[in-house]
Amino acid sequence: MKLAWGEFMKKVISFATCILLFSLLMGCVSSSVSRLDDDEVVDVSGYWNDSDIAIVCDSLIEDCLSSSWTDRYRLTHGGDYPFIIIGDVLNNSSEHIDTAIITKKMEVALINNGINVVADIAMRDQIVAERKRQQYEASEETRAALGEEIGATYILQGAIRTSVDTLPGHSVRAYYVSLELVDIETSQKVWVGEDSVRKEIKRNKVSLF
Repeated sequence: MKLAWGEFMKKVISFATCILLFSLLMGCVSSSVSRLDDDEVVDVSGYWNDSDIAIVCDSLIEDCLSSSWTDRYRLTHGGDYPFIIIGDVLNNSSEHIDTAIITKKMEVALINNGINVVADIAMRDQIVAERKRQQYEASEETRAALGEEIGATYILQGAIRTSVDTLPGHSVRAYYVSLELVDIETSQKVWVGEDSVRKEIKRNKVSLF
């Protein structure tokens, strides 16, 4: 019995030591927050982040606006730019990505470069509902007229995909973002662009003992 009791006490002491060490390690964990410049690239996890969005969207919009389709359109429309509606960017990747951030950044870039952009489909439903409500609730002088929407000539849509090559502790992740500008009346693709971001990720195995 004395031997068994001694073995039991050793296990208790060993367990208590592990708990103490774990508590000390957790007590050493601290956090800090610092402000980042808009153009500063910080990659913590290796997954898709805001820096990737900026890099890819800026590149694709620049390519879109410098393509020959703009000159062809303006040449036959008195130098005016067309009206574009922003469609969906489908997330066909292997991880969760909020593609609404991508579409909004594209919309901002187009407008800031002088391109005419109409409200997207989701927002348009709200606008139509409000326009119909005004026909009954607003005064005749202030109500919005029906049938006066500007029809978009093109829709900009796309998709994001990933390719992952991985081994334990080492992986390469590639993100491919493609955009297409499509003539709404004819379904002709007048511009197609694609850009990618590739990342090599190495993780060191951490051992507590």
